[in-house]
Amino acid sequence: MGMALLNPNLAQTNHYQHVNWSAAPDNRQVSISISADSLYRLLKNHQLHVEDLTCLDAESSARVRKMLLDLVR
Repeated sequence: MGMALLNPNLAQTNHYQHVNWSAAPDNRQVSISISADSLYRLLKNHQLHVEDLTCLDAESSARVRKMLLDLVR
């Protein structure tokens, strides 16, 4: 769960520099952990595609399969 911002400074602007990920030494794969709710939301909103991820264990694979079946119903 994220941290709540009670009084955000709306006048503050953030400047981000572009990162050239394709120039990184090993840009092929990143290992992450994500909550099931976040994964479901990303898949539902077509912000992440199942072809782009790999499950590392049978339990995760079964949960993702169930999510996908729920999404197509």
